[in-house]
Amino acid sequence: MRSTTVESCLLRNGIHPVRVESHRPNFPELDLARGFADRIRASETSIEQTREIPGDLADDLKQAGLFRLLLPKALGGSELPLPRYLRCIEAIGEADGSVGWCVGQAGVFANCADGLPAALTQTLWGDNPDTVVATGTPFNCQAVEKKGVYYLSGFWRFASGCTHADWLAAQTELVHENGTTEFGLCIVPKTAVDLGDGWNVAGLRGTGSREYRADGLAVPPGHAIPIDVFRSHCGLATGLPNGLLFASSFGAVGLGIARRAIDTLVDLAQDKVPAFGNRKLMQDDMVHVGLAQAEAGWHSARAFLLEIAEECAWLNENEGRPTGPARTRLRLAATNAMRSSGTVVDKVYELAGSSGIFDDHPIYKCFQDIHAVTQQIQARPAHFRTVGRALVGLDSEDNVG
Repeated sequence: MRSTTVESCLLRNGIHPVRVESHRPNFPELDLARGFADRIRASETSIEQTREIPGDLADDLKQAGLFRLLLPKALGGSELPLPRYLRCIEAIGEADGSVGWCVGQAGVFANCADGLPAALTQTLWGDNPDTVVATGTPFNCQAVEKKGVYYLSGFWRFASGCTHADWLAAQTELVHENGTTEFGLCIVPKTAVDLGDGWNVAGLRGTGSREYRADGLAVPPGHAIPIDVFRSHCGLATGLPNGLLFASSFGAVGLGIARRAIDTLVDLAQDKVPAFGNRKLMQDDMVHVGLAQAEAGWHSARAFLLEIAEECAWLNENEGRPTGPARTRLRLAATNAMRSSGTVVDKVYELAGSSGIFDDHPIYKCFQDIHAVTQQIQARPAHFRTVGRALVGLDSEDNVG
């Protein structure tokens, strides 16, 4: 999409650009992701109005394998190395931030497949490698064990992608029969919970991040697992824990949103004449400066994230898994990607003037979406402090995740 937009604008003005885009990385999963772009854009109105991915589009994304990019090959997944995974998520996020978010969110859960009990893995992905598992933020949740069965009660919010999910991984306190407790997950069919709404937002509106409840739901043996299986397990594809993968994935979504914003501004500048003005935006010196700054910021953040992703992939392949220092740099690069993307979109929004304030304009959507990205936990500025403490030796880099 990017090359078409920018190149067409240059050609309209008699400039013949060097064809650098032909040297982009190319592999089947990325071709699939890019191939969905037009269809995703065509569904954008429906995605925004219904606040979820349309069922037929979600089904086709599943069948194309885009929710199982990190799933082990033995279970029917692509088991992509991190740089390839991020390029796919970025491409989908550029088409629509909500769809990119959902594909990334579900994709990361599949990273822990090889760390789950074998029977549970078989239940989830053995017969259906296209399975999508959603999670959610817990409130007053508890699962009490009685004769080997856990009875789950509680309330969960922000379950991104739950509308097209097959299963839910409900975070909860596990109360064991012997009286001990630990935090964990209960893996339950989506059809077994009471699905509510609770997703009245402006940004990432189409993620279907709704709420759900359970009251004494029986969780079969083997479906209640300690949280470390999800948080700390380093999957085959990347050798990284889920926390770092969520951060990297959302960084890629942010970069996709910011890319769309920049290209939309370039397109807008060709014809827009601001009110009470006598020249187009494309002739405005301040637009030239701001656009160049946005482009530089975007490329810098993206290059940093992909460079560290490549390093982590090399370490995973050649040394068993990424080291503590590499993980620290990945946390920094991912946080920087999200927050720098926010800065880029803010600049584009400013340069677009009043065009960007209407809810039917792509720049407005990019503005709302990126600020939903930067408000969530993986993008919080506190991650800079965590990295800084590790860099000066106050904390171990092995604990950065």
